[in-house]
Amino acid sequence: MLVLLWQYVKVIDPQQVRAALMKVGVGFGWVILSTSLAYALGTWGWWYCLGDSRTSIPKIDLFMIRHVCETVGLFNPASFAGGDMLKIVLLRPYSVSQPTVVTSVIISRILMILSQICLLILAVLWFYFHGKLPIRASLPNVSILLIAIICVSLGLIIYRILVFDFHSKKYPKLARAKARLVQVWSELNHFYRSHPKEVALAFIFFTLHWVVGSLEFYIVLKLFGYDVTVLDGLLLDMGVIAVKAAGAFVPGQIGVEELGNKIMLALVGISSIPLWLSVSALRRTRQLFWIVIGAIFYSFFIYKKRLYS
Repeated sequence: MLVLLWQYVKVIDPQQVRAALMKVGVGFGWVILSTSLAYALGTWGWWYCLGDSRTSIPKIDLFMIRHVCETVGLFNPASFAGGDMLKIVLLRPYSVSQPTVVTSVIISRILMILSQICLLILAVLWFYFHGKLPIRASLPNVSILLIAIICVSLGLIIYRILVFDFHSKKYPKLARAKARLVQVWSELNHFYRSHPKEVALAFIFFTLHWVVGSLEFYIVLKLFGYDVTVLDGLLLDMGVIAVKAAGAFVPGQIGVEELGNKIMLALVGISSIPLWLSVSALRRTRQLFWIVIGAIFYSFFIYKKRLYS
């Protein structure tokens, strides 16, 4: 993690960061405030995914654990999968059963992805019907076909594993994978049927998490004097996240996020190179701030709690 973090830090240009911070001044505090609220909403969504066991974990502890693990996911080549595995580890000291923890982590990730996809689709449709986003130019047919092929292929692989009867001696690994998938699917189905209200509330909080998080783009562009709307910020943020997902295996999404910023700013009619560099520098500065906070959470709270438990 330290090696990957160093690779991340050394590509950030201090002069660009300093220049961007001088332009926005104390307005950078609004960026931190919006992300703080977004992280809190994301924590609340995960809290509801714990079902009846959620009262066993204080929300502040869950906030710290989630933030540390999301930070790990940022630099782990396995992306959010590595961070989600760490969530399971860090929740062990609490009086919550392992199946409940695993189910909460999986269903929270599914709801986060679904809410993000819904928001992205709504934002694209809104801009398209208002004539602000030419779909043919921004989403080439080849890209759409490639995404569809990947999704269908993954679905067929999972379906094949679930329905095919693997011989445990001949295919031990596939047999174990099938047993695990069946168990997880059963737990997810049980949670959905027994806690429909919690699932709905979690989806709402995850949706709010993305909406509030997208205010970062809105605030930054406003601070630089651009006339944008909250919906502009939502489309920009959802688009950048989609680009980052394609390069999730790159630690810290070095270069990938900057490319996403450039593409999405161009889509809303902003092609200024200095602005793109400034926006990218500010977003990296925000990430560095929360990386430091995550290190503090782990060092002074979570690690000590694990030792004492």
